[in-house]
Amino acid sequence: MDSQYIKNVEKGFKVEVLTDKNKILKGFVDDILTKDKYNLKGIRVRLKNGGIGRVQKIFLNDEQKNRKSLEDIEKLIKNGENFFNEFKLNCSWSDNYSLEQIKQSKSYEVHNYGRKACKVIVAKSIAGFLNSFGGNLIIGVKEKREKAEEFELIGIEEEIKSNNGKDGYKRMILDDIIRAYFPPRIYNHLNDYLNLSFVEVSGKVLCWINIRKSELKVFLKLNDKEVFVIRVECENRILEGEKLVDYCIKHFK
Repeated sequence: MDSQYIKNVEKGFKVEVLTDKNKILKGFVDDILTKDKYNLKGIRVRLKNGGIGRVQKIFLNDEQKNRKSLEDIEKLIKNGENFFNEFKLNCSWSDNYSLEQIKQSKSYEVHNYGRKACKVIVAKSIAGFLNSFGGNLIIGVKEKREKAEEFELIGIEEEIKSNNGKDGYKRMILDDIIRAYFPPRIYNHLNDYLNLSFVEVSGKVLCWINIRKSELKVFLKLNDKEVFVIRVECENRILEGEKLVDYCIKHFK
């Protein structure tokens, strides 16, 4: 959790602070001394043991983690889809498509990837965030047809059940999407790139994938072709040729 933002520091939280004499102390927050919303060096606090310093680390117990996660994801859903947020209904809608359904579908992904279309679309979203500035992919949310830009929580309970629980669902994401379409370094160093968690909102279980910006270019391997995806406003876009070269020169050091 980012200790530079005052919204992330609360009284009673266990923290690690750096004092003015460059000494590391641990304790529980008794008072928040910083008044600004953000401070590059960390939020200044007074600990219950009397120590004063700027927060460097925040240690949350399970209850605090769940509460903060719920607050964060509720804000993301309220803000809707944008450059940093994308919602998906599920990861398996095309798994059981018949050949006739694939043939009649108007979806580019279905025509090109068949039953794997649902997994490819999620892979493109994750790659788009990796190659841009990071973001959040929330699965289990549906856009309301009658009201554009309004969303309904559907949940992924059925998908969790069909994958034999949350561990099986996570394994499906890792094996059928990350391992299947991404470079080995993403799968082998997963924690450097993304965090996957399950959050219950209004009685519905959602899958929340928080993706960090990659310092290196990430190409998907789709039908033996390398595909480069970026985030543009609230969509994912494939770059090729000169546009790809120009983007990589400017974005990656």
